[in-house]
Amino acid sequence: MFFRNIRKGWEMGKAVRRIVMRDKSLMFYPIVAVILSIISFLIIFGIGLISAFIISDSNISNFSFYAIVIFSIFIAYISIEFVFIYVNIALLIAFKNFIKNKKIRMWDSFKVAKKYRKNILKWAIFYSILIMILNVIESRFGGVAQIIIGFIGSFAISVATFFVVPVILEKNIGPISAIKESINIIYHKFGQTFGGIAFIDLYSFIFVIIGIAIIFGSLILLGSIFVMLLISIIIGSIFLIYGLIYGATLRNIFKLIIYDYANGKQLPKEINEQTLLNSIIKKGKKNKNI
Repeated sequence: MFFRNIRKGWEMGKAVRRIVMRDKSLMFYPIVAVILSIISFLIIFGIGLISAFIISDSNISNFSFYAIVIFSIFIAYISIEFVFIYVNIALLIAFKNFIKNKKIRMWDSFKVAKKYRKNILKWAIFYSILIMILNVIESRFGGVAQIIIGFIGSFAISVATFFVVPVILEKNIGPISAIKESINIIYHKFGQTFGGIAFIDLYSFIFVIIGIAIIFGSLILLGSIFVMLLISIIIGSIFLIYGLIYGATLRNIFKLIIYDYANGKQLPKEINEQTLLNSIIKKGKKNKNI
C-alpha cells in the first residue's frame, strides 16, 4: 500500500507539474512570499526591539522590556502568516485565470486579492494564537511527551486547515467557518484518510534531497578545496531552494484543484479524473462523485 500510494502521488505530482511548467511565473509567488515575510518581520521586530530598549533606559521593569519583545514577535508572526496567505491567495487567483486562458500579471493578482484581506487578517491572528496555545501546551511537558504532543498537535492543525486557503478564496469567510468547511470537505468528500495525497510532495522533495546531499557531500569530501566546496554548496543550494519553491507552488495549486473538484467544478485539462481519484482515495473507495 505504501509504494502504491507513492506511485499515485507521483502521478498526480506530474499532472500538476505539467500545469506549472506551462506558466513558470507561478513559481515566483513563493519567492515573493518569503521576501515580504522577511522584510515585515525585520521591520516589526526591529521597531519592537528599539521600543523595548528605549523603555529599559527609562528605568521601567524588565518585565515591560520582555513583554514588548514577546508582543513584537507575536505581531511579526501574524504579519508573516498574513503575507503567506495573501500571496497564496494571489497565486491561486493567477492560476485560476491561467487555466481559463486569461493570464494576469502578478501585480493584478495582488490587487484582486485585496478584497480578501479582512478575512486573511482574521485568519492570521487566529492561526497565530492557535500556534501560541499549542506551544504553551507543549512547554508543559518534557522529553518524549513534548515531542509526541507537538507532533499530534501540529498534525491535527495541518489536517484541519488543509483547505483553508482555497476556502477563503472561494467563499471569503472567517477562520472558524473556513476550518469547519475544510474539515467538512475532508470528512464527507474524501473519507477520513487521503490515501496517496501525502506523496504529492515527493516530486518536489527529490530536488530538496539532492540539494542536501550535494551540500553535505561537498562538506565531507571537499572540505579542503575551497573553490570546489563553494561551487558545490551553491549548486546544492539551488536544488534545495528550487525544490522548496516548486513544492510550495504544487501544494497550493493541488489543494485548490481537489477542493474545486469536490465542489463540482471542472478539472484542468492536464489532469485526468481517475488520476486524481487514485491519489486521494484509498483502495476500495471508488465513488467518483466525491
